[in-house]
Amino acid sequence: MHALTREFPVISLTLGHRLERSSGQPETVLFTRHENEFQDAVSALNAQCRLSLNEPPSLDEIVREYHSACSTRQEKGLPPAVLEMEDSILIAAVADRGDLVEAGIALAEDLAARWPKARLPLDWISTDAWLEGLTAKAGNLEALENIVSGQVVKHKLDNL
Repeated sequence: MHALTREFPVISLTLGHRLERSSGQPETVLFTRHENEFQDAVSALNAQCRLSLNEPPSLDEIVREYHSACSTRQEKGLPPAVLEMEDSILIAAVADRGDLVEAGIALAEDLAARWPKARLPLDWISTDAWLEGLTAKAGNLEALENIVSGQVVKHKLDNL
């Protein structure tokens, strides 16, 4: 996924999923493989992904997957998913889904209280400041719409 709700110079993807063998080890897929093997790998990846690769996922599914990924990172002791948490809230806000914004803010508050201070971004001031800023951004629909529109133009996505 790439949320268009923040100014960013390139398309960067989050919520990536790598094809895994049944053992849980990564599977390598070479372009030189026979077409049937390549198609089998595509089918296996589609079966493993929580979001469909065949049909566009709904906003609810996307936000739930962001929330799940943020919680999983916390549980595994990985770096805090600050940007992913922000993306989940801001895409819900620009879609005018107050219920998803509220759920996201509640999860952000819970996770931020458990994030180790040493692993937070260098510009982190405080949890309260982050939540207040995030809530303010989510509440400014016009500004979010302008950012999204600008990012669509900048990345030449208007035909999608």
